[in-house]
Amino acid sequence: MYVRRPYSGRDSSWYKAAVTQRAGRITAAGLTMDGTFVPVDGPIDDMVDDAYRAKYASSPYLSAMIGERVRSTTIKIMPRR
Repeated sequence: MYVRRPYSGRDSSWYKAAVTQRAGRITAAGLTMDGTFVPVDGPIDDMVDDAYRAKYASSPYLSAMIGERVRSTTIKIMPRR
C-alpha cells in the first residue's frame, strides 16, 4: 500500500483522475504497477503528516504538504494483481 497527496490539492489533474476512475498506474521504488485508488481520512492523515515532517523538515514547502488543503486529498493506492 502507498499513500499519496497532490501538492496542488483538489485542482491536481492526477487527483481528479484518481477519484473519478479509482484506478491507474503508478511508479514507486523503481516499480511500475496498476493500482486501485481510494480516498482516505482519519488517523492516516496524521501518519502521513509525521512522515512528511521527518522527510522534509528543512523544506520551505512542508507547510503546504501537510496543510488542510492537501490533507483532504489523501489517497490510498493498493496494487492490483
